[in-house]
Amino acid sequence: MNGKHLALVGLTLFVANLVGVLLFFKPVSEGDQSLLTLHPALGLLLYVGLSVWLYAWLARQLGNPIKGAFAMAAPQAILVIDLASRGERGWITAGAGCALLAVTWSLVAIVSSKFAPQNPGGGT
Repeated sequence: MNGKHLALVGLTLFVANLVGVLLFFKPVSEGDQSLLTLHPALGLLLYVGLSVWLYAWLARQLGNPIKGAFAMAAPQAILVIDLASRGERGWITAGAGCALLAVTWSLVAIVSSKFAPQNPGGGT
């Protein structure tokens, strides 16, 4: 990817997010009231289940559990940084959250690498 291509990608992302938030997400979120709140343990299980499912798919697609873990951790860290930059989370908390993400997904990658069945056709 060259600089012009990356600039166009960045501009597209900026405009799509700005318009999407202002015209779609913000009006929806302002009128939204949660009718269903899960117990924290159930919420954690839901997060873990969805994360394992997506991680397994990413690790297979990328052919590498470490790349899969990085592909999971990076967007979550970007979201944490976004929340801090908008004042919805403190910067120390954001730093702690990013550190926790790095440790958690590193451990997932290590465990996945060590215990993945050996598949001569590639993938994990």
